[in-house]
Amino acid sequence: MNKITLKNPGIVALDLDGTLLKSDHTLSQRTIETLRVLEKQCRVVISTGRSYEGMKHFKDQIGLENPVICYNGAMIADGRTDKILHQWLLPSDITRAAYEYARERGIHFQAFQDGELYFEKKTEESEYYEASTALQGHLTSFDHWENLEVTKALMIISPSRSSGDFPELHEARSYFKEQFAERLYCALSKPFYLEFINGKGSKGNALHQVGTDMQVSQDRIAAFGDGFNDLEMLEYAGMSVAMSNAPQGVKERCTHETELSNDEDGVADFIEKYFLR
Repeated sequence: MNKITLKNPGIVALDLDGTLLKSDHTLSQRTIETLRVLEKQCRVVISTGRSYEGMKHFKDQIGLENPVICYNGAMIADGRTDKILHQWLLPSDITRAAYEYARERGIHFQAFQDGELYFEKKTEESEYYEASTALQGHLTSFDHWENLEVTKALMIISPSRSSGDFPELHEARSYFKEQFAERLYCALSKPFYLEFINGKGSKGNALHQVGTDMQVSQDRIAAFGDGFNDLEMLEYAGMSVAMSNAPQGVKERCTHETELSNDEDGVADFIEKYFLR
């Protein structure tokens, strides 16, 4: 592998959790400094399943002002002004079907609307999510909402389950894909997170939109990721880099792989070796 693989990337899109961030949800100083150097020669774009509020701290740590892909591609925000540039909301009937499905099966359900996180009761799952994202959720009853259009919804199973298997989420994903087809994008961002957004959203569609807005062609876009919710973005990019800590199902659909994991500054190491001039 050498720098000829992608001579001059115009955009480098980067997932956060499991990719840029270490397992303790922090950015290393090496990663920050490497991305600041990279930003001098191309546009560095964060692409995350997190809300804008949940990722803004990391964007600001690096010093980026480029558009940001958040909510798994359901929203693109201006990193300089914080204004929404593009947004695709989950239709009300799908939100209702999802929370009723989760409620009947005792699965934790939560949703984002207007940048705020909501759930019907505090659980081990809600506390885990709040702690890992530094967000504070609000208690509500979704039955009382007049407008159920949300930016993103999630079903979450406790990550402390000893088996490490979460068949309920695979079953739910199959059910909702069959019920709503192209109106819904539904993906596992972690083995225990099932995310729901508008069918027009995905990190791939959002990256296409960002490239169009920036007038950067597909072949000059590189992307890094570790999860199955990154696949559309990785497959759209002219060069796709899977993290060494990614599952095999992600690695086999990418053109390249980092030598080091997210806990070992894998992204920074790859960029230093193959992108920086």
